[in-house]
Amino acid sequence: MRTVLGDIEPTAMGGTLPHEHLQGICDMYWYPNDDPLADPEPTASPRLDNLWHWLENPVANRGNMYMTDEHDSIEELKGLPELGINTVVNLTPIGMHRNAAGLRSISQESGVNIVAGSTYYVADALPDEVKAMSEDEITEQIVNDITVGMEGTDIRAGIVGEVGLSWPIDPVEDRVLAGSVQAHLATGAALSIHNPYYVPGAEAMAKVAQRVAELGADMSRVIMGHCDGFTRDPQFYDIAREYGCYVELDMFGYQSGYEAEVDFTYPSDTDRVDAILRMIELGMADRVLLSHDMVFKTTLKKYGGFGLGRIHRVIKPWLERRGVDADTIDQIFVRNAQTVLPMKTDS
Repeated sequence: MRTVLGDIEPTAMGGTLPHEHLQGICDMYWYPNDDPLADPEPTASPRLDNLWHWLENPVANRGNMYMTDEHDSIEELKGLPELGINTVVNLTPIGMHRNAAGLRSISQESGVNIVAGSTYYVADALPDEVKAMSEDEITEQIVNDITVGMEGTDIRAGIVGEVGLSWPIDPVEDRVLAGSVQAHLATGAALSIHNPYYVPGAEAMAKVAQRVAELGADMSRVIMGHCDGFTRDPQFYDIAREYGCYVELDMFGYQSGYEAEVDFTYPSDTDRVDAILRMIELGMADRVLLSHDMVFKTTLKKYGGFGLGRIHRVIKPWLERRGVDADTIDQIFVRNAQTVLPMKTDS
């Protein structure tokens, strides 16, 4: 497994959170609309007197999208090993404050393994110079990040992702996807997809998976992210089994039930637990990955959020109470990530 501190054996990964953003800026999601309380200041943080608003309207306050304090990340990670979590994957794309040097310091100070991602996000987040890149140039950049180092350092990425896809898929995004698939095949790194989670039904996921397969990806090493909403569609389970990809439910504990800018209502954690139980019933336990997609300041415990331990503190015992046996728990919480995330090498 390629971490920001170097390569480790998969057995050293322990429990893994495969989709988080310890460092990152997602300014493109700032959506103040006509909210009179919206704060446009990127350096702002929530206070006790306005925390209710930041939690209720997470995209209205611009500072919520700036995860740039390394000390906050260190403090958030420190309590994870006692929960059995030893590895966190930081999927912040290129150009969105991935902060390679910062990730190295955070890993050293916290004692938690960090795996960094490399690729580009959705078209709306890309500057013109990235939109002008060819597929080969995109592939070359990602391969360099994984084999040489990111941002002029010797700190190497360990996964291709998260590949940003909107709906319908923008031509620029399709080019990034194609370049990302080629980098995945060239390096042996797993491929993580940012699905358009807000599209009703599972048709979008089916078409994304079909496109990824057409491009030649090793589907046994493809992680379909943000599947939470797709699980509402009974066809989702057949689609996931057909393509053989990993299914990632990665929005546990999300504070806002409704996202106005895309008219999307998030599933509850009860819905997610029921989906996990259904996948276990269908023999898909070896394809399930769980994470939080930490992306806002208000997800941090410091600011009243659930933090990165919610899945292990709440969801794991919940599944156990629902009758999931110890081996299946270990499969989902430990072994699946240890199977899909390490670099694939020819032997």
